[in-house]
Amino acid sequence: MFTEESRSTAVVGSAESGDYKYKVNYNTDGKSLTSLHCNVYKKVSEEVTTSTGTQTVEKEEYTGLMFQESGNKQFSFPQDTDITPHVTVFEAVLTEIKASLAADSKE
Repeated sequence: MFTEESRSTAVVGSAESGDYKYKVNYNTDGKSLTSLHCNVYKKVSEEVTTSTGTQTVEKEEYTGLMFQESGNKQFSFPQDTDITPHVTVFEAVLTEIKASLAADSKE
């Protein structure tokens, strides 16, 4: 007969800070966080010419990746990037998710 050995939940969300958008994906086993991936995008405006004139279009440019998995945190950005503000957002998101999971496990 079938015996369930594990179950996980995948969650997709996002956070914004300044000119940046953080697209977050994380997995939980129902009690604790098993992995968290965060892709960082910079919001930029670009002028494009259309048949009716010039328009401003909002775009997102990939900036870097941050993740926590198997007890390790890793950050990958171009070498000249100041990662401090991104790590701050990452830690805040991580804290919020862990607090949410802790609250859910008490219910």
